[in-house]
Amino acid sequence: MLAGALLLTTASVLGPVPARPAEGPRAAVSTTTPVADGYWLVASDGGIFGFDAPFHGSMGGSPLNRPMIGMASTATGKGYWTVATDGGIFSFGDAAFHGSTGGIRLNQPIVGMAATPTGNGYWLVASDGGIFAFGDAVFRGSMGGTALNRPIVGMAPTPSGFGYWLVAADGGIFAFGDAVFRGSTGSLKLVAPITAMAPTGTGRGYWLVARDGGVFAFGDAPFMGSTGGVDLGAPVVGLQPTPRGQGYWLVTANGGIFTFGEAPFSGSAGGIRLNQPIVGMAPRPVRYGAEVSVFYYPWYATPADGGWRHWERHGHFGAPADIPADFYPARGTYSSRDAAVVEQHMAELAAAGVNVVVASWWGRGSYEDSALPTVLAAAGRHGLRVAAHIEPYGGRGTGSVNSDLEHLARLGITEAYLYDAMGAPAVDWAEVNRRNQSMRIWIETSRLGDMLDGDFARYAREGGFDGIYTYDPVRYNRPELAAACGAARAQRLLCSPSVSPGHSALRTFPSRTVVHRDGGRRYNAQWIDAMAAGADVVSITSYNEWHEGTTIEPAVPWCFPDGWCSPGYDGAYGRTGAAATTAYLDATAWWAAQFQRLRGSG
Repeated sequence: MLAGALLLTTASVLGPVPARPAEGPRAAVSTTTPVADGYWLVASDGGIFGFDAPFHGSMGGSPLNRPMIGMASTATGKGYWTVATDGGIFSFGDAAFHGSTGGIRLNQPIVGMAATPTGNGYWLVASDGGIFAFGDAVFRGSMGGTALNRPIVGMAPTPSGFGYWLVAADGGIFAFGDAVFRGSTGSLKLVAPITAMAPTGTGRGYWLVARDGGVFAFGDAPFMGSTGGVDLGAPVVGLQPTPRGQGYWLVTANGGIFTFGEAPFSGSAGGIRLNQPIVGMAPRPVRYGAEVSVFYYPWYATPADGGWRHWERHGHFGAPADIPADFYPARGTYSSRDAAVVEQHMAELAAAGVNVVVASWWGRGSYEDSALPTVLAAAGRHGLRVAAHIEPYGGRGTGSVNSDLEHLARLGITEAYLYDAMGAPAVDWAEVNRRNQSMRIWIETSRLGDMLDGDFARYAREGGFDGIYTYDPVRYNRPELAAACGAARAQRLLCSPSVSPGHSALRTFPSRTVVHRDGGRRYNAQWIDAMAAGADVVSITSYNEWHEGTTIEPAVPWCFPDGWCSPGYDGAYGRTGAAATTAYLDATAWWAAQFQRLRGSG
């Protein structure tokens, strides 16, 4: 199973989750200011040159056993690794050392390295195609021991981290794991040999660059220009795409930088007298302050509100003992208008590291609309922002949503998530977004194929949306989340992959797929996958959607009148009894802290 494999490759193994940290109210501010683009260059003597990128240290001036050959940045941009031809690894900033081949007798020298998407590991590749995996990097195959026409000169990982490509000096491509062959220059007569490769954010394409700066684009990699045919002062030693994938930099051995597409020029070492030539480059990731949002359902009512709502459906359910759910809330059946209950909810979410409560909203005048002021007031007291999850209510369209956004803005809401909204022409959404520029708006589609092949991201970009989210608790695992976020980055959109502890709705929707919680393994794996995909915001499905069994709100063991007995969360993270009721909230707090640590805020 995917979850089990992921847990074996991280330090976050299944086990007791630390209790949620105590904290006071927090300021409800957005943390989505982007970090400026920048890059580092590394010379063969280990000297580091940073341009709009912070210096974290170098080996310049220190004696080396072998010369440096390359470098890679951490996911936060707050550190980097450099690698020597003997596979020696040097870590700076928040880059962690996971191992090296420095003490191994190699058949051929190391020619490159690549970090995993999580930043918790890396691969090294030798000129004979041998692969060495460290940390959470998984060995997927190699060309070691195979006769090659030309030596390997570099490698690149897929967005999921489940595969990689190797490239030879003649442009031959070798694909392993989930890496897909998109083409090569192996059969072409090249003017100059290939020196490096880089993948697109979607993983459905890549660029190759030759020593003379000729660029070859395959799959969905756009050609944006080259220095082929230009008299360069030194050979091109690397190509790096911008973090958004809409441009790339070429770097030469004398430290010259050539920019194409959206790649900004931040400086070069071209006018500096270098002790040794430049051998590699790493872009500083464009990062946003880490945020966690959660889908919240304020649609529950009791007889105190005039009748049951959402606790009793399909006629044969009889609340409060019998509700249409596979789990039972520790609070029992409650009202979403009960200020004391909502206050408890917001306190729990704030303590669990959540920043934004995305409240299900079914149009003006709906029950959820009437409950919204209670949610807003309680959230504000706990330093939480509230966003509206605009559901597919009857008659919803671009015109009504425009009116909705104006109404929500008057309530002080500045963010909205638009569920399953790929039907209207993108140009109509563009007008809605133009009129509501003070609102950050996310969009989702149930069309998985369109999400994965990039069509939805293009639609969202044309529609003027700020980002995409996935919501679906069933169909998204690491490859799907990586593809969705890669497509978003290619369109310069934010990405919010949604994580869920599981999905169980046998008592409500018997025909639906069940995704077992597996004692917390599913939730752990989803967080790992979302972070590996490069999440800007991790959204959680859900806090209290009891009908679909995706909840992290406390639950208790319960036997329903029809004989169905739910264990609640007993067994989650090794907990039983009262300690198990908050297992998923405590896990959320732990993972939110890891996300904050990984992403930082600049």
